Amino acid sequence: MKWFCALLLAANLLLWSYTPAPSAAPRVNSEINADKVKLIASLPVQIVNRPMPVMASEVEAAPPTPSPTPKPTPTPTPAPKVELATACMRWSGIGQEQTDSMRARLKTLGISNTEAGVSGKVWVYVPPQTDIELAKKKAQQLSDQGVQDYYVINNGGRWQNAISLGIFSSREGAERRLNELKNQGVKSAVVRERDDSPSHMTFTLRKVSADQQQKLEKINAQLKGAQLQVTSCS
Repeated sequence: MKWFCALLLAANLLLWSYTPAPSAAPRVNSEINADKVKLIASLPVQIVNRPMPVMASEVEAAPPTPSPTPKPTPTPTPAPKVELATACMRWSGIGQEQTDSMRARLKTLGISNTEAGVSGKVWVYVPPQTDIELAKKKAQQLSDQGVQDYYVINNGGRWQNAISLGIFSSREGAERRLNELKNQGVKSAVVRERDDSPSHMTFTLRKVSADQQQKLEKINAQLKGAQLQVTSCS
């Protein structure tokens, strides 16, 4: 009985000590398309040369690019001012009743002027002509002789068609005026003490343009006894 138990124990020991050999793994995937498998070493290798990164410390500061010098903008030359031709004029023989109206007309036209009322005790004049046409012709003769301060009276009164050459506060002033006229060749002028001799307003006009002069001439043609003359600007 003892020998049987020893034999059974030995059999168990042998069974436990036996390790079976590992079976070979099945070669399934390694055999599929084996003829198409290429080694990487057999493929051509392309070498890409990449520049080495440059360290910030190795970069030299590029010289600053000089900014272009701006060209000076040419100053536009202003157009020359065109000076319009102007004249000085004397507008005399305007009656006192017409003064306010003519003053307003001058303001509307924008004509600068000074005015002086003519009144006095002694009058220098050329006696009345037979009609207004002869009076105007005589006035033109006076102008040709260099006489400037005069006007034809055309107010329908006693002195109609006379030509006034100045009214003065004294006889001495009137006589001086008469002598000046004689030196200019005027022989028909006379002096008389004023009684009902006409008084009038005289406007001295400055910087009158050609357009303004035309308008003044139209206004003057509507007045009786007024005289519009171009004078020196002294």
